[in-house]
Amino acid sequence: MLPFPAIKRVIASQFSAAEPVLLLDYLAQRFSYLDQAGWHEQLKLERLLINGSPAKAEQWLRPGDQIEFMPRTLPEPAVSWKLEQLFDDERLLVLHKPANLPCHPSGAFFNHTLWAWLKQIKKMPKPYICNRLDRESSGLLIVAKNKACAKLVGEALQKPDTLRVYRVLVHGCFPSSLEAQGWLLSDTHSSVRKKMRFVACKQGKPEENAKWVHTSLQCLDYDAERDVSDLQAILHSGRTHQIRATLCSLGYPVLGDKLYGLDEGCFLRFAQGKLSTEDEKILQWPRQALHAWKIKLQLADQTTPCCFEASLPEEWPP
Repeated sequence: MLPFPAIKRVIASQFSAAEPVLLLDYLAQRFSYLDQAGWHEQLKLERLLINGSPAKAEQWLRPGDQIEFMPRTLPEPAVSWKLEQLFDDERLLVLHKPANLPCHPSGAFFNHTLWAWLKQIKKMPKPYICNRLDRESSGLLIVAKNKACAKLVGEALQKPDTLRVYRVLVHGCFPSSLEAQGWLLSDTHSSVRKKMRFVACKQGKPEENAKWVHTSLQCLDYDAERDVSDLQAILHSGRTHQIRATLCSLGYPVLGDKLYGLDEGCFLRFAQGKLSTEDEKILQWPRQALHAWKIKLQLADQTTPCCFEASLPEEWPP
């Protein structure tokens, strides 16, 4: 049950590719919450229109064609709605996001997202989610209520004096402190295309698409019985998967991380809905143990910095 009325999932877009494309191929690739069979069923039910007329499965899309989709509500996986509002004024909202809540619509998730909650509960016509958090990660999220504020927050997040602090649980006995500086590259040895790897190197780019990253890591506690370290991670750069990929490459994978954990096969089996009891034992946590803990940033039009903290989840070890 949603805590708000569902937003009707509607596609209204203009096909802009230079060459014609088969409608089913385009729909399955561009709107992947249904596969080709699913879209074929929607076509049979006449829920898709091309230029105002019912679309056909064998139809080709041509440049300038208008696509409309008016489905019934599709079932979505359950999520957590335990959102905590830490700050709220006329232009900025700061939230403590729980784990198991996607930020944006993707795949099977549409109404079960933070984006839908912002539109329905907070009545934001166009919410701007300023920092990234994966569905399984918890912690601080900054939401701008207009484009001008989003620009200010985006600029502040790029400043070297901005402080972004995470907590993370990892396998193994981590050193007391470590400065991880180097490059994020595609992990060409992985069967998962989006997986990255970290290479500690202060020299020139090892390859063209490499991205420079710097993370300050400090061990706050070590549980010898479970062989688990509780770390503080400070980001000096903000790259997708930065903390998880860095720690995996250093030999200290994050607890509960299906992609960057002890066995990336967990990710493939999870995607297929085939995660086993043995996999759960390897992961140790039901989700990746990564929490956006603290942030301090200076907006250009303010004289004092903004400071926020999201308390650790209840399941975090004391």
